[in-house]
Amino acid sequence: MDAEDYINANRKAWNEAAAVHSRARGREFLDKIKAPGYSALDGTVTGKLRQIGFEGKAIVQPCCNNGRECISLRNMGSGPVTGFDISDEAIAEACEFNKIAGSDCEFVRSDVMDIGKQYFGKFDIVFITIGALTWLPDLPKFFKIVSSLLKPDGHLLIYEMHPFLYTIPCLDEPNFDADNPYKIAYSYFKTDAWVTDNGLDYVGRSKYQSSPAYSFTQKMSDIINAVVKNGLMIEELNEYAHDISEIYPFLEKEQKLPLSFILIGKKN
Repeated sequence: MDAEDYINANRKAWNEAAAVHSRARGREFLDKIKAPGYSALDGTVTGKLRQIGFEGKAIVQPCCNNGRECISLRNMGSGPVTGFDISDEAIAEACEFNKIAGSDCEFVRSDVMDIGKQYFGKFDIVFITIGALTWLPDLPKFFKIVSSLLKPDGHLLIYEMHPFLYTIPCLDEPNFDADNPYKIAYSYFKTDAWVTDNGLDYVGRSKYQSSPAYSFTQKMSDIINAVVKNGLMIEELNEYAHDISEIYPFLEKEQKLPLSFILIGKKN
């Protein structure tokens, strides 16, 4: 399979997942998102956004899913916010949430590798959060687009799962060892795609027969090199012992491993 094949397969799988997520989330979520000041962002990343000065700034979120974080940014005082996602269904839900919240974010259905040139040079901040990078088969191409989206001196902020976690099985995987939850079962240097057909329900944690979805182990060096080779200077790289993926609560308890990270870059 080539990169386009992976992307098209993932679009289908994420379209299937949207309805599953909506059922798991429940309609009560709509009351939350329309509440004044609603934010889906935790204190760690909110602090970093304030540090780089996001108030009033134009922000873009590639891989925005259903737009909750875009709406959160707008509620917190950002300037205009644009979200892109490959899933037709996720973008449709984002537009629904945008209306319910009384917000004015722009949501665009697009492969992030094909974002239109009309968006280049329009944004002060590119905001990337958990569950984005692992689905991208070509990080150098992606960060070239990220750099193109930014204005001069614009910032990149990534808040993601730590790549080291790709080596450790989740609770529901056959290789998980309850007696040794720190057991390394997979290579950090894995280059072939991960494939799953048991669903992408990170909301309700249910299993269902799905179209195959393909993800990739992205080493920290893969991320850093793709960033710096596309005209972005790294200002900070912070590693944390808290689990933003909500997949590894058994590792978070003892605070021994890096479970998440924030990278802040700036366009040269």
